[in-house]
Amino acid sequence: MPRFRPLPVLTVFTLASLVLLVTLGGWQMQRMAWKSDLITAYEARGAAVSFREAICSPAEGVFSPPVAGPVPLTGQTLRLYTLRDTAGWMRLALMRAPACAAGEPVRYLLVEVAFEDWATGERTPVQNWRVETPPTAGLFTPGNDPDTNAWYSHDAETMATALGVDPTALLDVWARADNGMPLSLSQTPPAKHLGYALTWYGLALALIGVYLALHASRGRLRLSKPSQDGDKDKKAE
Repeated sequence: MPRFRPLPVLTVFTLASLVLLVTLGGWQMQRMAWKSDLITAYEARGAAVSFREAICSPAEGVFSPPVAGPVPLTGQTLRLYTLRDTAGWMRLALMRAPACAAGEPVRYLLVEVAFEDWATGERTPVQNWRVETPPTAGLFTPGNDPDTNAWYSHDAETMATALGVDPTALLDVWARADNGMPLSLSQTPPAKHLGYALTWYGLALALIGVYLALHASRGRLRLSKPSQDGDKDKKAE
């Protein structure tokens, strides 16, 4: 009959570590399923539409269909920091949004018109867009600096003021460059998250093996009852 006398401190540490490793593995499995759904949604978003169709008849999915110009722009541009193949600025301008119904008030759409490379200052104009809800600021996102035209997150009210329009006239969606599948999906596809999950689960199994081996080496884990001769020898010692 197996005999097991666990070391208290080591057991508590091992259990806590196992909970952490299994939780991380489960989180990566959730990320894998989430990204698979996003990729499916991106690939099924349909054919190109006009700005009017994208704004007045928004798609139900996460991604809008690709949108083609022309883009009638007004006023100055804002610089919004982004990471693509390299660090740089999105150049954002205002476009008067097409009316969806007769007599509605003037509205504006924030549109990315170019990508400006941080190192070289070279600008690449945008030819295609997708219309979506702007991302929210992250925990470590720097604060915006309107005085130097340096923006790191969307702030509709402050951005509208900087561009000289009434904040209530700015649509709650924006048009960003559509350069193919987002890097967050293409650079870290679902298969990578599966690999990460298997790594965490593998570490959990390895930890269990080390835990059991340590107890076995100290005589605290036995799969069978020791022989009577073994007991006599132990008592003699």
